[in-house]
Amino acid sequence: MKAIQLSLHQAISIICLTTTAILAQESKEELITKLRGTAGAVSGSAEASGGLKARSLTTRSLSSIAAPVQPTETRSVIFSPRGIPKAIEAAAEENRIEKAETTASKSTGAGEYSVAAGEQAVEVSYTVDPQSKVTRDNILFQQGTTNFADGASLEVVMQLAEALKDPSLAGLNYVIEGHASSEGSAFNNQILSQERSEHIVSLLASLGVDPRRLLPVGFGETQARFPENSDPLLLQQDRRVVIFRLDR
Repeated sequence: MKAIQLSLHQAISIICLTTTAILAQESKEELITKLRGTAGAVSGSAEASGGLKARSLTTRSLSSIAAPVQPTETRSVIFSPRGIPKAIEAAAEENRIEKAETTASKSTGAGEYSVAAGEQAVEVSYTVDPQSKVTRDNILFQQGTTNFADGASLEVVMQLAEALKDPSLAGLNYVIEGHASSEGSAFNNQILSQERSEHIVSLLASLGVDPRRLLPVGFGETQARFPENSDPLLLQQDRRVVIFRLDR
């Protein structure tokens, strides 16, 4: 049994190292393409239509070849009415996200306050382009802090900054989601994930990215994929940053 456990641990290590290597090899152009998602698809179709008309070609069946309406995804997180982060409040005032009163279905940490099951809460939701999803589980933090665990994590953020500053992404806005592993309390993980996402936004801003284009949102451990007794290398993958292009 011990030999099997060792083999499994080695296999997990190889998978994690391979994934990190692949992410490190991702070019700036590939990252920009991911961050763009479906943006520009409709305008590209309109340009094609204009080109056909300019050449006096038949456009009767153009609607059948026009770019289809791209699907969107709505993401949401629950906060206490007393603990909604300032960045999220500002985004709501600018109508970039939605706020709705609700009742917490279970006890959870939210902002700087916890919400018990049955208590009044606020659901914050926003629409994203799922094709623009960029996941970074190689931005590592020291346990319980917003400090990076290594220099490589800073390099990943610098790579993101260079991509986000590309002229082809000008005018596009993004959500920077912070996610935590299932270790510790849900309340503390919620606070920590928000602080980490805000730290990354602050760092991106210091590297020249307009902070008005970025929305930090902490999800805590609500989307953790592995239980707290999992292998440390698996838990590490849940301490991740997820980026989407906002659909408004």
